[in-house]
Amino acid sequence: MKKTSVLTAVFLFLFCNCLIVAQDDFDEDEEKYILELALYGGLGIPSGGITDWQTGDFDTNPDIKDRAPENGWDIGLDLGYFVTQKLVFGINFNYNQFKIDTDEESSHNHRLFSPAIYGKYLFEGETNLVPYVKAKIGMDWAKFSTFVENDEGGRRFREISYDPGLAYEIGLGIFYYTADYSGLYLEASYHTNMIDDKVATYREMDYLMGENIGVIQLNIGVRLLVSSDN
Repeated sequence: MKKTSVLTAVFLFLFCNCLIVAQDDFDEDEEKYILELALYGGLGIPSGGITDWQTGDFDTNPDIKDRAPENGWDIGLDLGYFVTQKLVFGINFNYNQFKIDTDEESSHNHRLFSPAIYGKYLFEGETNLVPYVKAKIGMDWAKFSTFVENDEGGRRFREISYDPGLAYEIGLGIFYYTADYSGLYLEASYHTNMIDDKVATYREMDYLMGENIGVIQLNIGVRLLVSSDN
């Protein structure tokens, strides 16, 4: 909990400083963007301890494979308000899905549902290319395929929901104007959370997550802008 509080304080401190700097740079007479809407999707690459996850005792249960996630995919959206021409503050929702390898016939996945708030600082210049940095803080709801007890006394994989935990993300991107108020962008980010101590309950039994989750996200998206002159 202490680590979580420190990271949250650092994030808020850096965001407030960016806000102050951006306000100093703002020109009251220039055209002002009001809102942005971004839709994106791409590749999700799991990292950290979850890539080594194993379930079961292989000596007594040789038919059980691991539940380490394979590379997956994600989709999401941003809805932001321009505090200044260079600084955007808004809400985000992101969904990640990773397939796992099991001997069961049905498909099994790990899933992350991630609502967040975000801040984005854009390095606007004289060209159509606009680099930016972006940070998010929010919550992760994990629905992970877990090896659980079934009614017959055996075990099988089930997708069960774990308690939510705090999540952070930092990213870099570049936006290209294809029209006056729209364009395409590429973004790379690293998403991590603090859910190693979170628990899911299934048939009155508790299952511990056991690991924080890291995801490298590589996305392509479409961004639409609303300005004061629209």
